[in-house]
Amino acid sequence: MDELHDKSVLVVDDDPGMLRAMSKVLAGEGMQVTGVSDPVAVVKKLADSEKRFDVVITDLRMPMFSGRGVLALASALPELPVIIITAFGGPDVEAQALRLGAFAFLEKPVAAAQLIEVVKRALLRSPNLGRIS
Repeated sequence: MDELHDKSVLVVDDDPGMLRAMSKVLAGEGMQVTGVSDPVAVVKKLADSEKRFDVVITDLRMPMFSGRGVLALASALPELPVIIITAFGGPDVEAQALRLGAFAFLEKPVAAAQLIEVVKRALLRSPNLGRIS
């Protein structure tokens, strides 16, 4: 089961504990994790022509920069799946995120197994899965 091994993920969350927890879970699956909490860093990471991510996981509500902003930036990159995670969800918020192009919407707290499963599904649907980094 090496679906996640050597795949690259950008994790965006303003909560350092949540950022560490998600990064640890994904790194434990063999993923190359880049974790950021600074909105300027998100823009730079997504714009960096040298670094390509296989999937982006972002918190929805953050100061100065929202998950919707991350989703808008990521939408400029073809076929980059974005997973939205939030503690402030509900059916209306989920529907809006999916309409805006999110691959999936998860409500906090997110179990490690659930996070891994959604990331695997996102990678299976991404045409970049078999690409050479």
